Amino acid sequence: MKAVLYARYSTDRQEESSIIDQLRRCREFATQRGWAVAEECTDEGISGAAMGNRPGVQRALGMLGDGDVLIVVDTTRLSRSQDLAPLVTRLRHRGVRVIGVLDCFDSDNLHWRMQAGLSGIMSEEFRAHISARTSSALDMRAREGKPTGGKCYGYSRSCKVIECEAEIVREIFSRTLAGQAQKTIAADLNARGVPAPGATWKRKKRRADGFWMVSAINAILANERYIGRVVWNKSQWKRDPDTGKRQRIERPESEWIITAGPVIVDRDTWDKVRAAVNPRRFHGGNRGGGPKYVLSGVLVCSECGGRLIATGKGGSYYYCGTHRHGGPAACAMDIGARRDVAEELILEPIRRDLLGSEAVDYALECIARWQREESTTPAKPVDVAEIDRRIAKLDAQVAAGLLDREDIAPSLAALYDRRSAALAAARRRTSNGASFDTKSAVIAYREAVEEMRELIAGPAAQARAAIHGLLGPVECKPDSSHLVAMVRLNPVPLFKAAGFAQIGSGGRI
Repeated sequence: MKAVLYARYSTDRQEESSIIDQLRRCREFATQRGWAVAEECTDEGISGAAMGNRPGVQRALGMLGDGDVLIVVDTTRLSRSQDLAPLVTRLRHRGVRVIGVLDCFDSDNLHWRMQAGLSGIMSEEFRAHISARTSSALDMRAREGKPTGGKCYGYSRSCKVIECEAEIVREIFSRTLAGQAQKTIAADLNARGVPAPGATWKRKKRRADGFWMVSAINAILANERYIGRVVWNKSQWKRDPDTGKRQRIERPESEWIITAGPVIVDRDTWDKVRAAVNPRRFHGGNRGGGPKYVLSGVLVCSECGGRLIATGKGGSYYYCGTHRHGGPAACAMDIGARRDVAEELILEPIRRDLLGSEAVDYALECIARWQREESTTPAKPVDVAEIDRRIAKLDAQVAAGLLDREDIAPSLAALYDRRSAALAAARRRTSNGASFDTKSAVIAYREAVEEMRELIAGPAAQARAAIHGLLGPVECKPDSSHLVAMVRLNPVPLFKAAGFAQIGSGGRI
């Protein structure tokens, strides 16, 4: 029986070590029953309210088939909503067994429907209860004029004015009123080394360099707190139950709670700035359309790691977005590329080296050769037991207080990766077998290539989605007066689309 393990934690308050502990418990459960662990899938810092925003659970569900078992430490890791029971129903229909180690859940038991239904209802009610209590507490604090969370530039968390930041806010308003562009203001602040509002944020993703951008300038110009008007309950976030994505919804003005706060900018200056600046710049007026061009979000600046954006009339050039919106102090790369030229030069290797007739013939030769090697090469012994012993030894040292789990987390993660790779290799050798329909392989791969050709030749949105997987991030480096794009082709999506996800793994593709 093949077992797939799944672990999840939802917020930054939970430690990454909880993932390690969940997997350890699930692994021990599988070992006690003699089940081979095929894969260990995880989602870190993601709520269990929806399924669509969790790549780990999607990967786990995609691997499971008739006779397999999905093991979680408890069913709340799998889902914290009433979707749990329907999900288990669908898995049972596919012949998949679901096990919850700590809550003793087993989809083969007679009363699994009741247990799954109650777990989903209780989890959903628990989340709603916590949300209601939090909202009520914040409502009371807002009515009393107390802070409701979050820090606004220019103010402390207790809503006291930070004078050094307040001076920057006043400067931004006065320079905007004098007709200076937001890009000019951001570039000057960066050149002077003024820390941006997000300079102290502990970001792991997106911008973590602390530079001023045009977006930060616009956010300050649109914030009514600087004229002493503090508004709470102006909007709410609603999560799509399928995708898990959150959407900001404006509440009616009758539900707003408005209190007075300390003033940084006088009302006259505020009104003049609002009248002078294009109103589309406020309240995210330029957002919502998403990327428009084929390479939007694909090209990456080698100097700062930021994305290149399409700018100029009709988006005619690609430039580093950090440089364009933050100035040379934020990123020194001021070289751009014509959009039509960049798109033609970068798409050409895909058409020639991945989708051309010679490339297709070569790929099919590789598939046949890999299959022959997999079926004829003697399988090397996989000492998973030795890896398990090393993991158990580290766990024992942590339990005895000799090691700190946080310190050894990288070593444990490396051992888990080695274990998963060893099991996957063994499973691949077993599943590939000696049967290989070359004719079907040719048809499937050629169909995948033809579909990819059509996607790339189609509208920009679908072309961009297609080439993302084939290219990944394309690093762009300055060279004299030109940009050099480091293109690395990745044929794996084509093999997967043709049904060869396992062939050539371990670094071959």
